[in-house]
Amino acid sequence: MIKIGNTINLELNDPESGKKVFKSKILDAETDKIYIDFPVEKNFHKASFFFEGTQFRVWIQGNDQAIYMFDTEVLGKSNGKVPMLMLSDPGKDHYIRIQRRQHFRVDASIDVAVHSMRGEFQAFTTVSVDLSGGGMALILPKEPTLQPDQKINTWLSLHHQSGTIEYVPVVASFIRAIESSGRLKGMFQFSEIEDTERQKIVQFCYEKQLEMKKKEKISNT
Repeated sequence: MIKIGNTINLELNDPESGKKVFKSKILDAETDKIYIDFPVEKNFHKASFFFEGTQFRVWIQGNDQAIYMFDTEVLGKSNGKVPMLMLSDPGKDHYIRIQRRQHFRVDASIDVAVHSMRGEFQAFTTVSVDLSGGGMALILPKEPTLQPDQKINTWLSLHHQSGTIEYVPVVASFIRAIESSGRLKGMFQFSEIEDTERQKIVQFCYEKQLEMKKKEKISNT
């Protein structure tokens, strides 16, 4: 799973400056530890140093070409011939596996503002039923009636575990509506979205999946 020489990405939630993403290389590994080169913040060239206990969310590419994501923290610094940063390895049971180019879907109730592209209907707010990097399902009012392939402007409100909120604009295409338990659920595909905005949604889905996995583990103990 952990391959020496592979790139490791580390995301730090900084209370003052928000999210920061760093890159490093895996230099060695043990059963419960990962040894990496000192991380470099993206778009910068200077290595960063972190105190013991600093927590990260990391993602790496496995031998099967899938992406694996998990939470870790700094255990300290190794002062051998090659100085390395030691991270905790929570074990495979805590890894979230994401197939490349796969937009996995999670159950998520987030606030969504919906606006017409050409004034066909009055703007409204609703909540999502599920979400992925490629689309979402929304609870729809009885009116307006949307047509297949009709595009709408949406703004998604993503509440992260860190307490930060991101508002993501997305143009979505209506696919179909399904009535379930007395509610009308609309299926949408993201048709116009910036890569940076999609990454925010994917990151939010990662957090939700990790949260659900932790809850499952607690309930099974």
